[in-house]
Amino acid sequence: MDVDIILNEFASPQEAAELGLLAERYGVRGVWASNYAWSRDAFFTLSLLAHQSRRIRLGPMAVSPAELHPLKMANLLFSLNELAGGRAMIMVGGGGAVLQAIGGRRERMIGRVRECLQILKGATPGRTTNFDGEFYKVWGYRPQWHTVTPPLIYYGANHPQSRRLATELADGLITSDFVVPLMREFIAATHADLRAAGRDPKQFRIGNFWAWHIRDDARASLAEARRELMLRGWLGEQYFAPFLDPDELALMRAHERDFLNAFLRRTDVIEHVPTALVDKMIRNISFAGGLDQIDSAIATLRGFAAAGLTEITLRVHDDPAAAIRLIGEHVIPALQ
Repeated sequence: MDVDIILNEFASPQEAAELGLLAERYGVRGVWASNYAWSRDAFFTLSLLAHQSRRIRLGPMAVSPAELHPLKMANLLFSLNELAGGRAMIMVGGGGAVLQAIGGRRERMIGRVRECLQILKGATPGRTTNFDGEFYKVWGYRPQWHTVTPPLIYYGANHPQSRRLATELADGLITSDFVVPLMREFIAATHADLRAAGRDPKQFRIGNFWAWHIRDDARASLAEARRELMLRGWLGEQYFAPFLDPDELALMRAHERDFLNAFLRRTDVIEHVPTALVDKMIRNISFAGGLDQIDSAIATLRGFAAAGLTEITLRVHDDPAAAIRLIGEHVIPALQ
């Protein structure tokens, strides 16, 4: 199983290059730049890394056709791929923070993403693309700078409908915050979808977004994990049901605003929620704690690999360079 890194959304092109080259030296497969309304452009953020690196893959995540027309998305992606010599990738999404910031709505997203994937996968310098879709039109498109090696195109897919679309049209999919039992079920269903679509599961990539908080300072690690807990599956019950009982799930949902307040205020204090419940959530849906937790994290990652995951996509936070070193020195050798 390969390891990818997701950078902080505030990383500059210079920081992304420095961190990406560090990750490349440790054997990390790919680096992702987060696409948020308040962040630098994710394609631009990766430009220096694309030019300076030699092996590592790189791409923006997640970019929605509801915020960026697929033709413009293709131009940016193929340009990045040219700069990287065929190592670019992208995760297409249904729309999140950017869509909210521009006042957009998640309407008929499966249809929109379907047409986006068709355009991205169909564009080639070998012929002119004319696409007359319900949502998007493309006339006379022929990207001459498209490299011989095309970029990898992922779809962010957590649910059956999006999963089936990914298995039909994309090179891979990326889930978020799936614990091992959920991942095992999801991958089995994904492989079934692939076979139904006439595709070989061995040729399809499956990743899972997972939070890495482990640091040499256990207290700082746990504080960071508590602060970010709202983002873990956006507190969806299905992500926590494998390890929380019904009463705990109900309490978590009842205090969703308290988790959100902690995130927005950048504090590790989650008001009105028992510490024992918060610690249980952190322990099961992220990697957190001191260096003594690395072995446990590796065991969980081996469980993901045994379930059929092809790559784990680790989100690093406040000290990304230190996190990359820990991952490179301990995790990657253990998974090889």
